[in-house]
Amino acid sequence: MTASATLDKSGRLVLPKLVRDRLHLRAGARLRVEVVGDKLELTEEPFAFEIEQRDDGLPVVVGWETFDALEAVAGARNERLKQLDSPFGE
Repeated sequence: MTASATLDKSGRLVLPKLVRDRLHLRAGARLRVEVVGDKLELTEEPFAFEIEQRDDGLPVVVGWETFDALEAVAGARNERLKQLDSPFGE
């Protein structure tokens, strides 16, 4: 896949939608930027989180402030439905 992007005056780069969709990147995703030779390499950084025990003994995930579980479930469901769609349009 090849796509073009343009830097704005502040040096910001908007990744084309096709690239974001292909890599499942969402708003708030953190990317590590590395210069490799004369090229830029972008790598998604994993979310930083921990699992802690609540007072009642149940484990909970903490540190995922930007994570939206409802959006993640809806996105995963939509991706799965696309995979299950019949190529014949039934």
